[in-house]
Amino acid sequence: MQNVKGIRNQHRQIRVKHILGILICVLLCGVIAWAQKNDGENKQGQTLADLGVTEAQQTQLKALWELKRQKQIQAVDDLKTLNRLAKDSLAKDAEIQETLDKFRAKRKEIQEQIEGIEEGLVQTLPTRAQLHLTLLGVLDNGIPRRTTKAQTNKERDETPKSSPEQRRK
Repeated sequence: MQNVKGIRNQHRQIRVKHILGILICVLLCGVIAWAQKNDGENKQGQTLADLGVTEAQQTQLKALWELKRQKQIQAVDDLKTLNRLAKDSLAKDAEIQETLDKFRAKRKEIQEQIEGIEEGLVQTLPTRAQLHLTLLGVLDNGIPRRTTKAQTNKERDETPKSSPEQRRK
């Protein structure tokens, strides 16, 4: 009889431990979910208006961004043209020089426009807005904008592999 009571007590203790473990897991998941929900609510970004940027300045920023975007598109198109010209063995030096001069003149003109707009904005924008816009790359930060993802080759980072002939020796 006592054996039966002892076995029942052991089963009850095991059940209580299982139930307690499940409750702890549910509580832990609830706390994690609550923390993530509250973290998402607190991460509201600052707008340009929050940084003190006026509507006129926002219009100038949009124009600057569009000009930089057009510069990037034009540069890619020009490089395609230059690449075709480089592959053309029948192209004359005068034609190549004329194309290069046009390319450089366009690039210089657009760069001067961008620098003029940026200079005007730096004079009028609040300091905090200048900081954020420089970090985002809207204002010049010295880092060239990436047009595409950089293609990385893991084999370049590794030591050079030996050829099959070298391995046989």
